[in-house]
Amino acid sequence: MKKIFFKWMMAIAIVATPMAFVSCGDDDNETGSTESGQTEGKYAYFLQRTTNISSQVDIQQFNQAIQAISTEFYKAIYTALGQNFVDGVSPSVETLADTIKVRLECDAVYERLKDTDLYGGSLVVTVFVGTSIDDSQSVASYKFGRTTTTQHISFENASLNNDLYWIGDSVNGKKGMGDYGPIWACTYTEGLATVNTTYADGWWSGFAISACTGTEFNDGYAGTDQYNNITGEAYKGNNFLVINGMTPSGNSITFSQPVTIVGFSYTNAAVTVNSILNGDFMEQPFTTDDWLKCIVTGTRQNGESVTYDITLAAEGNYVNSWKTASGMNKDFTNIVKLEFSFDGTRKSQGGLNTPAYMCLDYLVLK
Repeated sequence: MKKIFFKWMMAIAIVATPMAFVSCGDDDNETGSTESGQTEGKYAYFLQRTTNISSQVDIQQFNQAIQAISTEFYKAIYTALGQNFVDGVSPSVETLADTIKVRLECDAVYERLKDTDLYGGSLVVTVFVGTSIDDSQSVASYKFGRTTTTQHISFENASLNNDLYWIGDSVNGKKGMGDYGPIWACTYTEGLATVNTTYADGWWSGFAISACTGTEFNDGYAGTDQYNNITGEAYKGNNFLVINGMTPSGNSITFSQPVTIVGFSYTNAAVTVNSILNGDFMEQPFTTDDWLKCIVTGTRQNGESVTYDITLAAEGNYVNSWKTASGMNKDFTNIVKLEFSFDGTRKSQGGLNTPAYMCLDYLVLK
């Protein structure tokens, strides 16, 4: 029987979603070429890969994963045809009837590999048969990874007061009684995320939303400087979140459905840096032996928890610009709540003496 020869076909369409996180480099824009199969008979097989990534994908691991998956499908076609796989050499194909065998082998490969972690990307492998990629029919199509919608929470919709911050209020909050009088449980919702904070006369805990542009802490906790971050601006837009971990009350971000935390941007609050550099009524300035960190705890829908540590100061240095908490999407999946706690070297019997503040912006969810 007259044989024809298979030639590997790839059409890679990489769709990059713009996000203001660490760049993935030139790989984001790499596009493979599509070649015509050279045939001696009637039929040839073609394999088409379509990948979708964003700048949050771990590009090296993603590329390794899709190459491994593609190789397995390539081997499946050899197996279906009763031939030995040789990397870089095209298998010979006899008739269209072989497509049934190919389909069965590819189905088996998919069942074995369908749960492969694509590190935030997605992949579709389609097997075609015909005389060319433009004149062919699909044998089967296999999807890997999840096609998800990315959501960015930047706190831009918050209604701020004349001093450019929000800490809740007694009008919209749910009233309760605290140790020193009435308190109000308040929330701010944007997209799937709800920020919880506690407002009282003269203090607040949990979260504030700020558009303050100062970089120093001079007017104490009764003033507006506690809503400043060290950069003097938001990471995106005008508003950013101020996390107050001095008390545990109301310190959580909840989600209306399980999400994957892709990442967020963070920096130091001015009040924290002032204590690190100058000391305050609780402590002397930091030395090179001191450190401060924020522990981000994610609670999954099934009750499991995962953590992510952010170093805010260590070895004589401190965070003084917006940084990216990236790579969280590997562990922070099916998350329904985020909580923030702080730890450091400057402690007393009452707990951490360093002001437990951190500023957060551009929370990215899937």
